[in-house]
Amino acid sequence: MRKKSPVLVILLLGCMLLTACSEKQTESGQQQEPNEKEKQTQLEDKDEEEQETVNLQEQLAELPEPSMTVTEFVHTAPGLFSGKRYDDLTSEEQNEIVNILRELPKVGDDPSEEEIELYWRKSLSLFHEDFPNPANVLDQVAIEAFGSPDTEDERYQFKEQLNVEIILDASGSMGNLINGKTMMDMAKESIKEFADSLPEGANIALRVYGHKGTGANKDKELSCKSNELIYEMQSYDQNVLNNALSQIKPAGWTPLAKAMELAKDDLSQYKSDKNTNIIYLVSDGVETCNGDPVNEAKKLADSDIQPIVNVIGFDLDAKGQQQLKEVAAAAKGMYNNARNQEELKQELQKARMIAEKWQEWKKDATYTVKMNRNDQFLKNIPSFNIEWSEANGNEDMNILQPLRVLRDEGHISKAAFQQLSAKSSERFSQAIELGEQIESDLRNLADQNLEQAKEEINKKYDSNVE
Repeated sequence: MRKKSPVLVILLLGCMLLTACSEKQTESGQQQEPNEKEKQTQLEDKDEEEQETVNLQEQLAELPEPSMTVTEFVHTAPGLFSGKRYDDLTSEEQNEIVNILRELPKVGDDPSEEEIELYWRKSLSLFHEDFPNPANVLDQVAIEAFGSPDTEDERYQFKEQLNVEIILDASGSMGNLINGKTMMDMAKESIKEFADSLPEGANIALRVYGHKGTGANKDKELSCKSNELIYEMQSYDQNVLNNALSQIKPAGWTPLAKAMELAKDDLSQYKSDKNTNIIYLVSDGVETCNGDPVNEAKKLADSDIQPIVNVIGFDLDAKGQQQLKEVAAAAKGMYNNARNQEELKQELQKARMIAEKWQEWKKDATYTVKMNRNDQFLKNIPSFNIEWSEANGNEDMNILQPLRVLRDEGHISKAAFQQLSAKSSERFSQAIELGEQIESDLRNLADQNLEQAKEEINKKYDSNVE
């Protein structure tokens, strides 16, 4: 038998290997080239990814961009849950916040920029704080300068008579509880305490609105017409005022504009040439009776009673704060948000300060307020810094709390939480730098007169931001 050549054997083996490799390549090639069903699945997956990207972009477009400058920080509408620490919210409110964020798409271990930005903007929309306006420092200086010989604003000059009218919201929401006490009871106690502090000779009046009917549509007309001067402008009588207040209970709608219109009528006989007129508007909600409170506020400012208008938002949400800020601006007045009874008392304290100086002047017509405007200006800067820092700290803590809940339950990954936490830290540092910038600007304005300082501050920081 003839033996096979080694070369021939090698060639045969090589052919077999090539054939096998070719078959494997063919099989492999069949796997790499998907059939029609697989192609359709891939297209659908791609479409889903593209749709998710589009949805993210649409959701981002609906949310405001984060505030960056002082003007934006000051004028951006406060978040729905601003003004309170997350830990102090009720469990229902905390659950509401987490549920709002939980509606956003889940985020995995490799989050996209769009996913992080969506959670960031949504968190800011909930917790953006009501950062104090630098102009508030000037307002406080004006109050403390009441009666000073170099006071240019006639409203803050000594006059023969001092009149204070309080306009109190008695709509149904004033029955809400804060620390177990209704907002209406807190307001009543604060008003009584303030009235007790007024000096002899000062007049006080109290108007309430929205105190009839209910919040139901069937009672809207009745409630919107409920506007009553329950204590006419006169010297303080404890029993009469207390009796009038005891009759008022939180009831219906909010005819704010009508209340301001009637307040102007209440004070119409007290012209500004001989009267210092102060109006305190205490409200926990926006106009709900189709009135225009901003227009009525402007009429107040342009009238011959020239009142000093102090608008106090009592535990207001973002929408309410925005409207009342506009009301205060139109009245050339001041706005402050009081979150509890103590803060409400502090706001009424401003009128008490004016009353005390007026009383001294009445006792001695030669009395003038001795005030170094520069020192007074500088004295108020630290209090502004404290307010700014508190707002910054609250916002930073509040944003991270519900995000931790979502991280712990797996709705967002640890990587996503870390990126959001880094954004919060960056914003916290940015707000500190802005606060330092404001402090420097205010100190540089301290040696100017009040009107010049106001003009400079408003030019730099008071342009409205959508």
